Amino acid sequence: MKDIKVESFGKLAGGQEAFLYTMTNKNGMRIKVTDFGAAAEAVLLPQRSGKHRDVLLGFDSAAGYENTGLYLGATIGRYAGQIRGGSFWLNGEQYHLPVNDHENTLHGGARGFDKHCFTAVPDEENNRVAFHAFIEDGEEGFPGNLEVESSYELTDDDEIIMVHTARTDKDTVLNMTNHSYYNLDGHTGGSIEDHRLKIYSDQFLELAGDCCPNGNVLAAAGTPMDFHDMTRIGERIGQPYPQLIISGGYDHNWNITGPAGRLKKVAELESSRGDVRMEMFSDLPGLQFYSGNYLDGSEKGKEGCAYNFRGGLCLEPQYYPAAPNYRQFPPAVLRKNETYRHTIKVKFTYD
Repeated sequence: MKDIKVESFGKLAGGQEAFLYTMTNKNGMRIKVTDFGAAAEAVLLPQRSGKHRDVLLGFDSAAGYENTGLYLGATIGRYAGQIRGGSFWLNGEQYHLPVNDHENTLHGGARGFDKHCFTAVPDEENNRVAFHAFIEDGEEGFPGNLEVESSYELTDDDEIIMVHTARTDKDTVLNMTNHSYYNLDGHTGGSIEDHRLKIYSDQFLELAGDCCPNGNVLAAAGTPMDFHDMTRIGERIGQPYPQLIISGGYDHNWNITGPAGRLKKVAELESSRGDVRMEMFSDLPGLQFYSGNYLDGSEKGKEGCAYNFRGGLCLEPQYYPAAPNYRQFPPAVLRKNETYRHTIKVKFTYD
């Protein structure tokens, strides 16, 4: 059994106190998670110097997460990515949502799961913290009362296992993921362009001019979107390729090959010096890779660090963005009395 450290993470605007939970494994690796937004706050890898390298962007208190629009470390819902036009049809009924990204709904709308304070259930025997929330029918326009759990487990194999589950009393759309920003050089390490990335996919979703998928699937081979082999992220990010111009870099969904519903490797990431490596696994058919194009240093993170342009990257396993708008995409529908379950596993190795 391992001790899970619990400490105050400051007060929210409404006066409620948030908390931070720290898990440690036998190797000295630590992760910190908070009940506000069920967010990952830090991933601390032990170094030969005796110090730790924190490879996750984040804030020093819950107020930072409450006030940011960057979704740092947060659990995303009800719908990761965009819903085109802020509406979708389900069971013959049209649902209208608030728009917060061009004319689309992004990451669940104005108040997604990232702005909820969850109830924490620490499990010291399994080195795990589960966060629970009840999302009411009609919140942000989505149907169904939703019981949600988002959990983090730290194993002695230096793995973080994140599990998202939910049940609803009415058919709804649901797409949950984790929105951590990684920088394997350390959260103060600067640009991620010298990181090397491999994505287990040969296809990606084409974006329209509003950065939302337009329903088309394109081949990655022969384009700057090809990460079939380990590739330096900055190698082609500045090329005049229309899809990169639209989003100012990478911010696309790759279609993951392999059987649906089975945990499989979706990506590998390596620090600029090659001394930290990360493997990511998921059981959903999509992976959003975002290269931190909208980071601009305007918000101060941990230790007062300004997170500048491309100072972190996101790898978000999920259903396809905009799937409720396109019948050709794998459906992201949770039926009444069925259970949604999405598992993400992230494994670290370090020198």
